[in-house]
Amino acid sequence: MEPMFLADVEQAEGGGQYAGLLRSMRASGGPVSQIFHLFAFRPGATDHLSRFTQEVMRGPSPLSPGMRELIAAFVSAENHCPY
Repeated sequence: MEPMFLADVEQAEGGGQYAGLLRSMRASGGPVSQIFHLFAFRPGATDHLSRFTQEVMRGPSPLSPGMRELIAAFVSAENHCPY
């Protein structure tokens, strides 16, 4: 994945629940979604976004979580954004 515009954010160790995930992803050598860098960099500022996303994607809905994931992946592809 291409580097972020904010090198200090991308290179920071970070904290919160996403820091461990970020370390594991880096260690695996695979691509790391840029949003994880932001979530680990400022967990206090992004925890609400994480909770919101989980509620939208996993909370009660007439659409199954799988269908919501499929819609999100389609929209991301249309926007040329890795999902």
